[in-house]
Amino acid sequence: MAVLERVQQQYEVLPYPHRDPERELDQLRQPMVCELHRVNSLLWAGRRRFDATFSVLDAGCGTGDNTMFLGEQLRGTGARIVSLDFSAASLAIARRRAEVRGIEGVTFVQAAIEDAPSLGLGEFDFVVCSGVLHHLASPEAGLRALHSMLKPSGGLAMMVYATYGREPVYLMQSLMRRLAPAHLGPERRLAILRQTLASLPAENRTRRGLMEHEGFRGEIIQSDAGAYDLLLHTQDRSYTVPELHDWTHDAGMRVLEWSVPRAYEPATYLARLDVPVEAGAPDAVAELMHGGMTKHECFLERDDAPARERLAADDRAAVPAWCSWGFSEQVKQVLGNAGNEFRCTFGPERDVVVQADALARHFMGAIDGARTVGEILDAAGARWPALKAASITRRWVDFAEAFRAVAALAFLARA
Repeated sequence: MAVLERVQQQYEVLPYPHRDPERELDQLRQPMVCELHRVNSLLWAGRRRFDATFSVLDAGCGTGDNTMFLGEQLRGTGARIVSLDFSAASLAIARRRAEVRGIEGVTFVQAAIEDAPSLGLGEFDFVVCSGVLHHLASPEAGLRALHSMLKPSGGLAMMVYATYGREPVYLMQSLMRRLAPAHLGPERRLAILRQTLASLPAENRTRRGLMEHEGFRGEIIQSDAGAYDLLLHTQDRSYTVPELHDWTHDAGMRVLEWSVPRAYEPATYLARLDVPVEAGAPDAVAELMHGGMTKHECFLERDDAPARERLAADDRAAVPAWCSWGFSEQVKQVLGNAGNEFRCTFGPERDVVVQADALARHFMGAIDGARTVGEILDAAGARWPALKAASITRRWVDFAEAFRAVAALAFLARA
């Protein structure tokens, strides 16, 4: 059986991720690479209007997490969303989730990514392909296919597996290829996997690496689909940062920004580095310093993309906006907490701790997606006239960049 057929059969039997459409309204999952304030800021300096001219491709949508979040953010705009997957079972779940959530205007297409350019779907402003390309027989062909469907000014959000942090996964996969070969079928293979995990001694390095990692443990415990996708997948490869750069370059693309910029900065792990870092390779150094990355999420652009404007934190005409959908409602709780620090978390690797004095409280409360930087700074100057304008601006930049480093704050052009 060909690789594509084996992978497709897996997702027909065990659609991933496991989702119950009838409980769709219990929770809105918010994949960070689909936060549209961030996408807008990164790709178009916050100048893009989300209307009927905007188009999104969810390539390898699975059971629909990205599609649901994009659909909620684009509700009522008339924007075009195309959700593509080669698994009929996965698409059926995604389609039902959209019905339950009341999201309209999504076109669901059953096809492989490699075949998508021949379907006449057109070009897209934004493409998201999360956790898919590393399962293709040829990730290179898949990425080139997506390149051909991306507008020159657009961007692609991608997640692929990272090599170093997935060591226990690959050790267990090697063991399962011996104990539970693919011809045994999903049900029998899962039974062997469960029995093996329960039988390995607690001190076993592989078992410990899996069960002590929150993400891995969750996949194993929460559903058969998660356990199978993680430890019994028939096609699974990973990338180091240099390999990812080489791969994307060969496909005519380049990394525009990592999903969490701070995670790929050496200074995050060692404040003062007294040895030279190879030119153009700080993210590779940071990967080795971290040592445990399990996935790489990044935004890509085409090699022929136009130069992109980036709004500075002290651009008085820029409008700061929280990337995390709904975080503005949580700000009230943050401001209500007594203490000398704001401690905010936006997800893995996205914790922020900043001073919580009166000026920082003003900044935190003033970010509403409507006020400009200039208006926020001027209000601070009027409230604390003894403070010099330059001092207020420096504090603001430090405050804003702390949040931007974990992709929590975006800067948009004023409408």
